[in-house]
Amino acid sequence: MATIIRADAASAWRDRARYDRLLGFDKATWAWECLRRSLGNESVALRHARWRMLRAKPPLRVLTIGPRSVCRGPFPLAVPDDIAGLAGHVFWCGELHPPVLAVDAAPAPGGAVDAFHLRALRHPAVVLCHRGGEHLLIADGPRCIRIEVRSGTLLEGPVRLDYHLSDRANVAAKLLTLRRLIALCRLGRFPRTLFPLERRARRWALALQAWDGRHAGASHKEIACVIHGTALVERDWFGRSDYLRTHVKRLLRTADTLIGGRWRHLLR
Repeated sequence: MATIIRADAASAWRDRARYDRLLGFDKATWAWECLRRSLGNESVALRHARWRMLRAKPPLRVLTIGPRSVCRGPFPLAVPDDIAGLAGHVFWCGELHPPVLAVDAAPAPGGAVDAFHLRALRHPAVVLCHRGGEHLLIADGPRCIRIEVRSGTLLEGPVRLDYHLSDRANVAAKLLTLRRLIALCRLGRFPRTLFPLERRARRWALALQAWDGRHAGASHKEIACVIHGTALVERDWFGRSDYLRTHVKRLLRTADTLIGGRWRHLLR
């Protein structure tokens, strides 16, 4: 069953590793990290999904969700947090997240060199099935490729994929996803050059850690101690410069802005 990410425990915000693990993920995951904090307990509105395994190593699974208005509202389609190799990744529909590559799938003739075969993938993958079609997410650690199948199915053998690239405003994002898919099929791996690290990720991680600390009842000084170390804070908190207090305030403003709705811009 795919589960939502629960709110942080009162002391968990002190664990830097919880935030550092997100540094390699794309902006779509960061958007969910902000959205789930905005929703709080209301995030239970996300439907749980049932899954079955098609292959064990690497895991290939199928998620199914019941009828719903898939793209109405800001919710992701699913958050497969408890599926090996997929934890931290999020399904978004293409209407909300332009890098999602839309395709039509048709049975491939025998021996077709350009056929795409789901069961031949060497990386963890999950197919999300709902009344509107299928969504595929292929992962390599924090890196992933998201595909939306508008017609046909990926579950019945090799297929030929026809790509939808007519959205001029978002064609660059979709072309990058297509390049990543082509490289994966040709090389059998995710080239690092096509998955550059998000330069703002470190600041986002610190901002969310500070926000979680404040949400847990910590003072600005306590937050600074966790982020900068107790020794430095005890030495400089009441010094001539207020750089530590200013830094905490800036991190909290960043978090408030993202959680307050700016997270939508991360999906573009």
